[in-house]
Amino acid sequence: MFEKVLVALDGSHRSEAILRPLLPIARAFGSSLTLLHVVEEVVHAEEGEVRAAARRHMEDVASLARAYLEEVAAGLRSQGLAVSTEVDFGRPHHAIVSRAREGGYSLLAMATRGRGMVAGPVLGSTVARVLPESPVPVLTVRPVRRQRLWSAPSRMARVEVPLDGSDLAETALGPAREVASRLKLPLSLLQVLPVSVTVPLGSGTGMLWDAASSYQRQLDVLASSYVASVGRRLMEAGLQVEWDVLGGPVVDAIIDWAGRDGPSLIVMATHGRSGLARWLGSITEGVVRRSHLPVLVVPPRQ
Repeated sequence: MFEKVLVALDGSHRSEAILRPLLPIARAFGSSLTLLHVVEEVVHAEEGEVRAAARRHMEDVASLARAYLEEVAAGLRSQGLAVSTEVDFGRPHHAIVSRAREGGYSLLAMATRGRGMVAGPVLGSTVARVLPESPVPVLTVRPVRRQRLWSAPSRMARVEVPLDGSDLAETALGPAREVASRLKLPLSLLQVLPVSVTVPLGSGTGMLWDAASSYQRQLDVLASSYVASVGRRLMEAGLQVEWDVLGGPVVDAIIDWAGRDGPSLIVMATHGRSGLARWLGSITEGVVRRSHLPVLVVPPRQ
């Protein structure tokens, strides 16, 4: 499934933290890795000395990027991994998505909020643009800084899949099953019932939907029945599965559940929520932005 992986790096140690959760997956799948750095054109000009100077600057940065990527690749090759390097030019998110699509990659990996070889945040905004456009699953993580070093979890206790009852959310189950099977990890299913949601009705009016009202018990029963049915189906396929239904803020509940008794790999579909919950915003985006755990984001067609 993940035989060919594109890894976006921006020249920072922070961006390299994505390698920690990625390498166990790469080894389990026998993946080949391509390390990619995108040189962004800072100065846009049609012709003349300004454009020539900008081109020289970009070539200088590209030379530094190639040397940097080869240094990282050498360390990975020494661990027995098949690694190649590429340097592209253009807008980072366009170049990354195009390379993932045209290069036949099956997984894209990148950390959030990196700082590149030029000043300013690069991968933070880039990840936000890549996620809705990527044709393949995206593995991402928000690294933490510990004693001047950027780090991310490398050993997972389980694979967690948040569900909401929609077919789109269940598209994450395929990749999650495969990763759990290859890494020999249990699969954890979770559905979160929001405590209360203000549903817009137009013209500045709204209705408060309260899951803690008299309907709470009915919602719990329905959600528990749904998650249990999915869990039993996966158990019949030979997987070790657990499941639960929680109430509260959805993003907080997902992150807290995934971090209990050791870090989890969270596997989520993009735009997987439906019905009333459309007004909640992007749950997946919230988890990616706030969690320090690795998140595998699966596009709807996966």
